[in-house]
Amino acid sequence: MKALLIAAAIAVILSSCPYGSIRTFDAFYGKDKEVPKLLEYELIGNSSMHLVYSEEVSLLDIELDGRKLSYSMHGTAFLVPFQREIERGEAASFLVTAADAAGNTARASIDVVGKNLEIPEAVINEVSVKGTSSSPDRIEILFLEDGSSAGMIVSDGLIGEENHHFILPDIPVGKDDLILIYWDHESGSYDPVYDNGRTGYILYAGSDTTLSGTNGAILLYREMDGEIEDGMIYTTGESELSEGYGYNRTMNAAKKLILLGEWEGDPVPSSSVTSSRVIARLPGGQDTNSASDFFITEARKSTFGTINQYFPYEEE
Repeated sequence: MKALLIAAAIAVILSSCPYGSIRTFDAFYGKDKEVPKLLEYELIGNSSMHLVYSEEVSLLDIELDGRKLSYSMHGTAFLVPFQREIERGEAASFLVTAADAAGNTARASIDVVGKNLEIPEAVINEVSVKGTSSSPDRIEILFLEDGSSAGMIVSDGLIGEENHHFILPDIPVGKDDLILIYWDHESGSYDPVYDNGRTGYILYAGSDTTLSGTNGAILLYREMDGEIEDGMIYTTGESELSEGYGYNRTMNAAKKLILLGEWEGDPVPSSSVTSSRVIARLPGGQDTNSASDFFITEARKSTFGTINQYFPYEEE
């Protein structure tokens, strides 16, 4: 009997509500449900992390390689100190949780590598681009001041265009020191070359392919995703492909260098280059970002590993 009375009461309640007037309520209506987004991050001076969020947040649970960092601030932009300096080349993991006023949280894990804060000025000094197994492709870098080569990159075109690039290791270099890079064949010896107080270091890039013959580009980057320190364009001037540069990657590199002010005028003429005649920079490291900085050496007069000497090839 009691069950019948309850059922009748419910029926009366439902029948008293006009059709379509039943409403549902969202318990979270009007509340912020958007998770904060990390818009930017940057390692600063190997000792802090700059963070920018999409909205005002508080930072929680900050860690560097598993060690908690003490930091408390509210806002959209932060400079979080590490309480130590990351060594150049050192890999570390930075973890941070951000929470907005509504309690929405976002956790970010950022892999960082200690930057080289002592990158020296340097130029492409000598290049063999038409090598053989006995006289392979090589690229030589001349350093114009003291510093470290750690993280600098040598590439045979723009990074990201399927060109080979080689990241230099941490070598303390002095003014007029050299790094000689064997591109696709290993050197017979990796012993440094000493010459009048200067040192020539020898490395291997491990490329699967040779350089691009007599139409190409060599670029020296300060670091990955960093600015271009130096560049060189060379062509025979005989090709009608890719606006006269022979290859798309050479054309793209040339346009980039010209846009950045790192190259002016025509490429270095390379029609007389052979395995024994190479492209060399004028002695003293002259750098006007143009073909006038370079000459073609006489056969077997390259000076890889030591300071350049002026032995130009003279056409008969």
